[in-house]
Amino acid sequence: MDEFTDIVIVDLDVNRTTWSRVHSSMRTLHLKLNRDPNPEWTRLFFEERNSRVELKRHGLWIEDGYIVFDCLLIDVDDYHLPDIRQSIDYANARSRVLVEERHAEVERLRGEARTEQHMLTALRAGIRHTREAAPDLPAVDAPEPEPIAEAAVPMQASLEHADPMPPQAVVDPLHVERETVLEARRGDWRARFRAAFHRNK
Repeated sequence: MDEFTDIVIVDLDVNRTTWSRVHSSMRTLHLKLNRDPNPEWTRLFFEERNSRVELKRHGLWIEDGYIVFDCLLIDVDDYHLPDIRQSIDYANARSRVLVEERHAEVERLRGEARTEQHMLTALRAGIRHTREAAPDLPAVDAPEPEPIAEAAVPMQASLEHADPMPPQAVVDPLHVERETVLEARRGDWRARFRAAFHRNK
């Protein structure tokens, strides 16, 4: 952010001098400034100027890098220039303070941003360290198979009472076990249905 540069009067533009509309004996003078003031400086200038009541003021405005005012020429050195410079000094002083305050605010925000970034970096490092130091998670045990109901017929007994197999037939033990389990569950469902039926009578 740029530093504030004071605004000062650098010249009287004689070629711009005109007859004043206020009175035929007055003139409108143009005081050239070293640069065109911004709206904030202009506000401060008129803030100070409007805080004082002076009888010899007739009209003053700022445009295109000039302070323009109506006056009697004999009053310029003794009255108008000191009066205008007082407002200029005030606007410069207040502008410097405001610029410094903005600089300080920018630095404060930058400091807060740096602090926050450091905190986030530290949190990130802590999370990564914890993850890297953590032992491998234990393998999840597979769920135990549901117990077969007591009414289920053991596979061996089922095989013993089964009809004789044709010669050279191949017995699939897994198929037999599944059939046994299904038959046991069918029996359990029938028993539950009968019990529910009797309760609802």
